[in-house]
Amino acid sequence: MMNNHDPERQEVVSRRAFLFGGGVTLGVVTIAGRLYQLQIADHDKYLTLAQENQFNRRVLTPLRGDIVDRFGTVLASNRKNFRILLLPEQSQNVNETLDHVSAIVPVPTERRNRILREIRRRGAFTPIEIEDNLDWEAFTRINYELPHLAGVLPDVGDTRDYPLGPATSFVIGYVGAITDADLAAQESDEDRNLLRQPGFKIGRDGLERTYEKELRGKAGKMNVVINAHGRVIEEVKEGAVLSQQGKPLTLTIDAELQTHAMEVLATPGERQPDEPQSAAAVVMDVVTGDVLVLASTPAFNPNDFNVGINPTLWRELNESPYKPLLNKALTGAYPPGSTMKMLSAIAAQETGVRPSHSVYCSGRTWYGNRYFHCWKRGGHGTVDMKGSMKHSCDSYYYDIAKDLDIDVLADVAKRFGLGQTYELGVPGQKQGVVPSRDWKRSYYAGDPPNQTWFQGETLSAIIGQGAATATPLQLCVMAARVASGRAVRPRLVRAVGDLILPAPDAPAIDVNPSHLDVVRAGMNAVTNEGGTAARSRLQDPDWQMAGKTGTSQVYAITAEDRARGLTKPEDLPWARRDHALFVSFMPFENPRYACSVLVEHGIGGSRAAGPKAREIMRKVAERNPAVRQTVDPRELVRATVPNREA
Repeated sequence: MMNNHDPERQEVVSRRAFLFGGGVTLGVVTIAGRLYQLQIADHDKYLTLAQENQFNRRVLTPLRGDIVDRFGTVLASNRKNFRILLLPEQSQNVNETLDHVSAIVPVPTERRNRILREIRRRGAFTPIEIEDNLDWEAFTRINYELPHLAGVLPDVGDTRDYPLGPATSFVIGYVGAITDADLAAQESDEDRNLLRQPGFKIGRDGLERTYEKELRGKAGKMNVVINAHGRVIEEVKEGAVLSQQGKPLTLTIDAELQTHAMEVLATPGERQPDEPQSAAAVVMDVVTGDVLVLASTPAFNPNDFNVGINPTLWRELNESPYKPLLNKALTGAYPPGSTMKMLSAIAAQETGVRPSHSVYCSGRTWYGNRYFHCWKRGGHGTVDMKGSMKHSCDSYYYDIAKDLDIDVLADVAKRFGLGQTYELGVPGQKQGVVPSRDWKRSYYAGDPPNQTWFQGETLSAIIGQGAATATPLQLCVMAARVASGRAVRPRLVRAVGDLILPAPDAPAIDVNPSHLDVVRAGMNAVTNEGGTAARSRLQDPDWQMAGKTGTSQVYAITAEDRARGLTKPEDLPWARRDHALFVSFMPFENPRYACSVLVEHGIGGSRAAGPKAREIMRKVAERNPAVRQTVDPRELVRATVPNREA
């Protein structure tokens, strides 16, 4: 039997009790220390973490800067946009949520797939746009069903609006959704966070693209109080940094003239009463270089791109033979046709040909091993330099071209604005082609036998055919330089914010003034002395318009065509008809405005392009933008909303 008072056993029990007691004491001390650290020593730290759990940081997207014309008419602004967002982190099942939303607002399969891709790309904590530009009825139904739509957030945002629609689409451009390439191109996390905001768009074309940074504005930020489910229950104004609206752009465009020009261009011509018009026009102030009209028709509606263009409409725009996505005024390069004769007459005089030099036109000129035909088959008879322009006689210029150095003509063409682009802020300008020996060597760099310039090619170039091409903008610049004698350069943006941009320098062109006088007199004869554009004459004596017609050949009628009865350009399919051109300036005595008009496949400059130019310039004379009070860009900046809270 064991003795309870055994000293050895008591010693074991005492040791265990001591160890247990020590462990308990150590645990109590540890817990007490931890509590002290949490509640006292690290109080501030954990208070901050707790507050961060309660608050959520929201990016405040800025309003995009307005774009206005020279008189303050709004060309691009912002309007309210009712939309619904999805916060994936708050949705228990994204697909089920989208199914519920689709019962109210249809979510097509293509859009649903896009939403799922956005979630994978941006993460579960970034709101994703489900649908925007909702009408009020659909928006209220979403709000009514909100308790059953986990993760769905109704939102009133802003979207871009273009009041004039297609009339200014090729000037303003449009905005579009953000891509991965856009995010990668941003220089800071702040910019990337802004671009990740639901529905945020950036400039995709035109001035919207070129002036993206200026128009975008600066993002703000604000704390919002959220509940346990992540819903916003309060906005915290204290400490918020408000967003700043982008800078407004003030343009040189006259919105009323621009709209009028688009209507004139779209009006069918007498030779094409049943054909839609594919045309372009440019009007410039020859003193300041201000572009008053930059029109191209048919055009797209930038509002269609802003809300996400319909695939069917996109296909129609791309497949149309009239190219509504092509800015013909800047991107279309066409043979200048007989408008080139203005420069050919200057080049001829610079090589010693006198204005009194006369040529007998029989309707054709033999050179080399072929006939070069004048547009008038029966010929013009005897014409001098002024008469050659008045009647647009090709034979006169064929005769000059036999001895003219092509590089002399090329030099004159470049001095008067061809073969170059201009800083307008609208992407996509074509440089065109000014034929020369250097150009041909470069163009045929891989084909040495074709690098030699042949004099017969000069006979084509001198009347604006062959390799020569120019844009309607370049042709307008050419007319402005002939009118003023100065190297006027076009500009489209008058001010960025309150920074007024000076008019480009316009030094005198290195040309004999008497040579210009001959060309101006010839242009005056074209419209006011019974020339090829007599029907385009402006009857107002204060606005006497001088001009030059042009027809650039697209297709040569063959013997086979004639055998089939296709004897006139009107008989050919639309795409094979000649282009029609017209350039002009007014008033003749004291030039202030220049204009160019192109009608694709319009057949004749005198019948298709000239009358359109007359109607456009008539409106210019009525409004006379040079003497009207333009908007002060500084007033626009003061009128702009400087920030927004949400």
